[in-house]
Amino acid sequence: AVAGLSVAAEMGLRVPDDVSLLAWDDSQLCRLTHPTLSAMSHDIHGFGAEVARTLFGVITGEGPGSHPVPTPVLTPRGSTAPP
Repeated sequence: AVAGLSVAAEMGLRVPDDVSLLAWDDSQLCRLTHPTLSAMSHDIHGFGAEVARTLFGVITGEGPGSHPVPTPVLTPRGSTAPP
């Protein structure tokens, strides 16, 4: 999405007036761009903990089982606008 800001500018498009951009992961970089990037916030620590539990389960013979992935949360900022 950060590169998308530059590409949009090169194409003469204004963010968010002409096109909205959304980052997949809410990194610190999303807050440093202009406009700031709207992003999906993922529970990275929780995801890592679930992966570790699954790995230990496989190692101990329990099998991978079913582990739903938590839904990310939208963090709206300056790069998105209503349709």
